[in-house]
Amino acid sequence: MKLNLILAYRNLSDYIARGTGEQAWNETMVAPYWGVLTEGAPFSMDHMKPVCNMDKEEAQKQLDFLDKIDWKQYIKVFEDICSKLPKDDEDILHIAIYPSTTKMPEGIYGTGVWGNIILNINPLNEQFKQWLPFVFAHEYHHSVWGDYWYCKKGGKGLNDSFLQMMIIEGEADAFAMSLFEDLVPSWQKDVNKAEETDVWKKIEVILNQKLSPKEYSKYMFGNKELGIPKNAGYYYAIKIINAYMQKHKGIEPTELLAVSPDEIYTQSIDFL
Repeated sequence: MKLNLILAYRNLSDYIARGTGEQAWNETMVAPYWGVLTEGAPFSMDHMKPVCNMDKEEAQKQLDFLDKIDWKQYIKVFEDICSKLPKDDEDILHIAIYPSTTKMPEGIYGTGVWGNIILNINPLNEQFKQWLPFVFAHEYHHSVWGDYWYCKKGGKGLNDSFLQMMIIEGEADAFAMSLFEDLVPSWQKDVNKAEETDVWKKIEVILNQKLSPKEYSKYMFGNKELGIPKNAGYYYAIKIINAYMQKHKGIEPTELLAVSPDEIYTQSIDFL
């Protein structure tokens, strides 16, 4: 498998020249790469598009910082991560580097787009350098998981339920944490111990439902109206995966990947 790094942030110069704004962003930052990133997708992935949220001054700062990064160094890091979980696939894995104003402590978040990866970086937060390999590993696991279950297995045994989506996130975190043992991401820490049982009861109701992207976000990323804390889905996802791994000590990422989401949950139902 070959890696192709797309430095989309370099188009910020064109974005600035066009006066910034939504239309300029879509024309300069998204349109040139979206066809490549979503090639082969059987349905629209538009809800995964990088978000436009920066003015001229912010865009110039981001461009200046990102242009100083030695991306060849990171390609080697990415290749090493891929070697830990080989993907039997001749397709090129596209990795797009986008600017972001994210306020996440890590200074970076990832997006998986039909097997490809977008790394959304706020270079004004120095923490992103430490977290970039971790986030890549997380998103890369999604790519391998999707290839195995949807391409190799034809989706057999899957139902695209919220439980399945949550298990996928937990496995991706577990893989990244196995490579970077000293890092614990912020998105695993947003549910208080005292409220975890009550919050889980609200999530448990929709576990077997197939949700729209909007509804999925409410339970995965949090929703005040529903009483779902920030990043609640990730909090429970890693707990479920850890419970399964405790019962199957020494299980390798490739072995865990081949276990169905339903089986993982059935054997980890006492995770709280």
